[in-house]
Amino acid sequence: MTIQRGEIYFVNLNPVQGREQAGQRPVLILSIDSINKLPLVVTVIVGTKGENITRDFA
Repeated sequence: MTIQRGEIYFVNLNPVQGREQAGQRPVLILSIDSINKLPLVVTVIVGTKGENITRDFA
């Protein structure tokens, strides 16, 4: 599997501790492709399903 910057994957984030997001979530790959080729080194942003989220903006 080749992971590339800008791709979105759904990953299982279990097990979690405290208030971390759990379950299947979308993640956006941020790390550069040369880093993504290394085993177990990927930088991501975890997304949400968008349910039950307060959307108050200043």
